[in-house]
Amino acid sequence: MKRLYEFTLDKKEKVTKKVQDTNKDGEEIMVEKTVEENVPHKYFIRRPSRTMLDDAELYYGVQLAESIRAGMITRPLLSKRYSNDGGIMNDIQQKALTETSEKIKKLYEEQEKIIVIDEKKRTAAQKKRLKQLEKDAEPLLDLLKRYNMAEESIYEDTAESRARNKTILWWLLNLSYEDSDGAEKPFFGEGSFEDKLDKYDEFDEGQDPFLTNATAEFMYNISLWYFAKPKDQEEFEKVRDNINNTDEE
Repeated sequence: MKRLYEFTLDKKEKVTKKVQDTNKDGEEIMVEKTVEENVPHKYFIRRPSRTMLDDAELYYGVQLAESIRAGMITRPLLSKRYSNDGGIMNDIQQKALTETSEKIKKLYEEQEKIIVIDEKKRTAAQKKRLKQLEKDAEPLLDLLKRYNMAEESIYEDTAESRARNKTILWWLLNLSYEDSDGAEKPFFGEGSFEDKLDKYDEFDEGQDPFLTNATAEFMYNISLWYFAKPKDQEEFEKVRDNINNTDEE
């Protein structure tokens, strides 16, 4: 099957190895000894098929309908309530957000005028200006992201958010695989969705720290794929690097 992203986790295991030793006569011999060392375990996220994409969309719809029937508020209704009360942000926050968005728009417009010029034909001043524009945009984009995150947190308890989280879990159980010496095995086992969910609960409870860590790594990467939509290993690593750089800042 086609792979979207691969990663390796090391696990401390006892392995039998042949090592050089000396017998009672002083002769060098090879003996077997049990030692503890890090053994790499390979995992991957499979590339979803068109059928899986259709199934996931249907699953989201079912979960959304279930959440609404259970009485959870929808995102549009919550947004309307906030709008009637003057909006999610106060006037100062809204003004700052508008100004930030306008600054980013102007930077991008100036960037575009340089980008459309063939790179080989750009002057030294244009190349320098392009780098400066990228640098100027970074703090503004970070600020905009913070505003968006704050706004999104308001909608975390809506029916859509519950359906989204359930769908991410569905993807986790269906895209996670182990590469065991070339044999591709579902990380959460074979069987029905409920069977896989039971296995997820078992791993997530933490009785085996290594499996708990592997589950968390799968969840992180599949959530990243769900939101950022990287298409291959290279794009995955770029997105991960960007997130790590942002966290360090």
